[in-house]
Amino acid sequence: SGTSLMRPFFDGRNLPKNPVPEYVAWVDVMGTQARMSRSLEQTANFVFKLHVAAIDAINAATDGGLSVYPVMDGLYASSTAQRIMLNFLRGMFKSLAEEFCATRQELYRFIVRGGLAFGPTVHGRSIPETASRQLASKDWYRNSILLGMPMVQAHLCESKAPPFGIFVHESARALAPVNETPLHELWWRWAEHEDSLWTQVGTALDKHLEWCEKRALPLEYSEDRIKAHRGMAKQYFMPLMDHDAVDQADHTAPQRES
Repeated sequence: SGTSLMRPFFDGRNLPKNPVPEYVAWVDVMGTQARMSRSLEQTANFVFKLHVAAIDAINAATDGGLSVYPVMDGLYASSTAQRIMLNFLRGMFKSLAEEFCATRQELYRFIVRGGLAFGPTVHGRSIPETASRQLASKDWYRNSILLGMPMVQAHLCESKAPPFGIFVHESARALAPVNETPLHELWWRWAEHEDSLWTQVGTALDKHLEWCEKRALPLEYSEDRIKAHRGMAKQYFMPLMDHDAVDQADHTAPQRES
């Protein structure tokens, strides 16, 4: 007879009470599944460059206050502070955008995008022994786990983000930490001011997606999605002054009576 295994035990009633709301972001590489079926080496370059950019952004743009959970071709990041989260995303996206622009061969370019939500989360590191002694004794495993509704929201809304953009879920547009203002944009823009990189990314993206459109079948990238992504990218990478004018008009426009 084989060795009997312990029944897995966990008591959710002992999870931390009243978890603190946090920003949760999900960021991943677009089209990884199709690429991995063609070339493991090429896909590894894309995936690990994403994680290297994340590590650099953690080191450069935050002062502790950020948790990151790598998941194969993407990552979750969480923070209770809006500034820390946005600094992290800005640093990572700028780094990956520079890599995209510096890569001359279209085949070796890769695109990332993300979703951002806000709400209560539970980190594995905060799970007490009363919930599970097995998990409590294996912190290397427990600490790699994150739970919470904003994870689902960030993951699902990521598909609404433009290439190299961040979609902001309604939870992060309606709610914010104490003494902070909710984000009011559907698409959060990581550029702080008009610069050459912002313009270069928009131009390079349009060229890349045009290249993809001519090779849609072998790339396993549907023409409909390519056209949709081209349209989103053109609007997202408009000059920032044009975006500001739209935002200002949205805030000042008179409200119609229903």
